[in-house]
Amino acid sequence: MPTPLFRSIPLIRLLVVLFIFPVLALRAAPAAGPTEFHARGGLPNVAARIARGEEVRVAFLGGSITAAAGWRVFTLEHLRRTYPAAKFIEINAAVSGTGSNYGATRLQRDVLRHRPDLVFVEFAVNDGAGSPRVEAQMEGIVRQTWTARPSADLCFVYTVNENHLPDLAKGAYQSSAAAMEKVAAHYGIPSFNFGVEIARRAAEGTLVFTAPAAEKADPAGNDARGRLIFTRDRTHPTDAGHRIYAARLAAALPAFLAAGQSGDHRLPAPRRDDHWGAARLVTVSEIQADGQWQPVPPGDPHLTTQSGENLVPPLLVALEPGATIEFRFNGTVLGLIGLKGPENGRFRVTVDDRETETGTLFDSFSSPGRFYLKPWFFPRPLPPGEHRVRLELLAEKIDKAAIMAKAGTPITDPKPFAAHGLYFGGFLIVGEPVGTKPPAPERSAAFTALDRPVVPTPPPGYRLVWSDEFDGPALDPARWLHRTDTRYWSTQTPGNVAVRDGFLWLACRKEKTAGSDYTGGGVISRRVFRHGYYEARFKVPPTKGWHTSFWLMQNAGADPAARIGSRQEIDICENDSVSLDRYDVNLHIWQPAHVGRGHRRVRTPDLAADFHTWGCEFTPEKITFYFDGRQVQEIDAALVPDHGDMSVWLTVIASPLGKTDAVDESRLPVYAVFDYVRVYAKAP
Repeated sequence: MPTPLFRSIPLIRLLVVLFIFPVLALRAAPAAGPTEFHARGGLPNVAARIARGEEVRVAFLGGSITAAAGWRVFTLEHLRRTYPAAKFIEINAAVSGTGSNYGATRLQRDVLRHRPDLVFVEFAVNDGAGSPRVEAQMEGIVRQTWTARPSADLCFVYTVNENHLPDLAKGAYQSSAAAMEKVAAHYGIPSFNFGVEIARRAAEGTLVFTAPAAEKADPAGNDARGRLIFTRDRTHPTDAGHRIYAARLAAALPAFLAAGQSGDHRLPAPRRDDHWGAARLVTVSEIQADGQWQPVPPGDPHLTTQSGENLVPPLLVALEPGATIEFRFNGTVLGLIGLKGPENGRFRVTVDDRETETGTLFDSFSSPGRFYLKPWFFPRPLPPGEHRVRLELLAEKIDKAAIMAKAGTPITDPKPFAAHGLYFGGFLIVGEPVGTKPPAPERSAAFTALDRPVVPTPPPGYRLVWSDEFDGPALDPARWLHRTDTRYWSTQTPGNVAVRDGFLWLACRKEKTAGSDYTGGGVISRRVFRHGYYEARFKVPPTKGWHTSFWLMQNAGADPAARIGSRQEIDICENDSVSLDRYDVNLHIWQPAHVGRGHRRVRTPDLAADFHTWGCEFTPEKITFYFDGRQVQEIDAALVPDHGDMSVWLTVIASPLGKTDAVDESRLPVYAVFDYVRVYAKAP
C-alpha cells in the first residue's frame, strides 16, 4: 500500500519553511484572474525520493521556451539549492518549434529511456489553439509515461504568448492550456499556468509584454519607466521573464510535493478513444530506403544545432530527386521528422496509392548553420487499418529567395541554398509499424538453447553497480580508456570514438596509420570486475572486414589495484562482419598457457540491421551467455581456477578473421554502434 507523505517526519520539517511561507506569498496575490495552479495528485514520489536523499531525474519536455537557458535552468537550480541532500539530474528534452504531437511520438526516445522520476510538460504556446487533437496528444504523453514508468510524477506547465492575454484578462485559461487542463484533471496531474502572473502584472502596468529590441533595459530587466520587459518577440521571455516563471513555480512546488500519496500511478480508463498512447517515432534504422539515401555520421554539423544533447535521431540524407522510402504501418496518424535548413527541397507522401500530399521542411528560418528538427504531419485523417506509405524526393525547386526575402532575411550567398534534398529522421505514427522488426533469432541446430524461452535478464537477485548509457556529449574519461593498439589490419585511434544521439559510435575507416591501411576503435573500462552479470546492446558494421567484440579481460592501464590472476578472457560476442547472421562466444585462459574452452557459434538475424542485446552471467559455478534474453551457452566456471579482475571492452578492428579475404572499402566509413553497457552484482 502507498505510504501517506505526511508520515515522513523529515519531510514535514522540510516543508515548515519551504511550504508555508511560499504558499502564503501566493495567497497574498490579488484574487482576480484564473487560478494559477492546481496541486491535484501532486508529486508524491518525487517528495519521497527527496525525503530519502535519493537521485531524482527531472525531464523537461517542451519547445523553445523550455530549450532556452531560462525557467528550466532556474527551476533545476532551485531544486538543487532547496533540497541539497537529493541529487537532481537533468533530462533536457526540449525541441524548439515543436508541440505535443512531436512530443508524444518522441517521448520514448527522448524521455522515457532515461528513466525520469519527474516530467515537466510544456507545449501551451507551440500547440496554438486548444483542440481535441491537443487533448489526444497530451493524453498520449500521460498514458505512455505511466505505462512505461508508473512511478514517474508528471506536471503540466503552461507558457504564454501575447495572443493569450485576452483570454487570461477575461479570467479564462488560454485555449491550449484549457484543453490540457481537461487531461490534467482526468489523471490528477498538477499544473501551473505561467500566464496568470504575467497577465496580472501586465494589467496593473508593472510589466510590458513586448518591447522592441532597441528599447534598453536596466540590469533587472526593466524599461525606463520601471516596467519589466517580458519578451522582445511576443513569445520568448527575456531573462527577467524567465525568472518570473521560475519564481512562481518554485513557490508552488511545496504544495505539489505535499499532495497525494507515494506509489505507482494507476491509469484510469482513457478520456478519449483517439488518444496518442500508441504514438511513436519509427527511426531510419527500421525503414527500407533505396540506395540514394546515405547515413549522416556523428559529428556532422547538421547534428549540432539542437540545444539539448542527443535529441536529433539518426538521419538519412538524399540530395537527388527520385530518392524513395517505403513504409507500412497499422494506425491512424502519419508524419515525418527531419531537419530544416537551406538544403531542403520538396517531397511527396503517398498513402495507399491514393492519397497524396507534398511538403517541405524549408521555411524562413532555414538559414545556413541552423539545422533544427521539424515535424510534418499528413494533413488528413487516415482510417484505422494498415497503410502503405511512399516518401519521394521531388525535382520541383522551391523559391527559397522569395521565402527568405518575405521574412526580411534576403539570401546574399546562394551556394548554401543550391541543394534541394531532405535530412530524414523517421516516420511519426500513432499505431504500429509493419514489417520493420527483424525475425526471431534462428537456432544453429535442432533443440539448441535458442529453443528455450526468454529468461529474465539480469537474473533475479542482481543490482546495477556500473553502467554507461552514452547519453552525454562525449565519452566519459572517468569511466573509459581508449584502445590504441595495432592489431591485424588496423590501428585503433581515439578519433574513431564518439558519443552522439545516446550511442557510442566506433568508426571503421580507411586510413594509413602506424603501418596499417585502416583504423578502428575501442574503449576499455577503468573500473574492474569479477563475478556479476554483464550486458550490452549494440549493432555491428554492415560490411565485411570488421571484427566487433564485447568482452571481458584485464588491462594494464585500468585500475592499478586490480588483481591480474589467471588473465582469463570472456568473449560475450565476437562477430566478423563477413557473416552478419552469426557470432561466437568463447572462454580463453591465458596463464600459464593459452587454452580455449566453451566456444559456440550462434546463428542470429542480421546483426547490422538492428540492435540486439548480449548478456553474460559469471558466477563461481558457471558462465552463462545470453542473446536477446535467450540462453545460448553455459560453461563450467571451474575451468578458471584462479581468476583475476577484468575490464569491459567494446571494440571494432579490421581483421582477416572469419574467413574475411579483404575489407569492403565501398561503404566506408561504417560504424559499430553501442546503445548501453551495464554491470550488475549480486544484491547483498
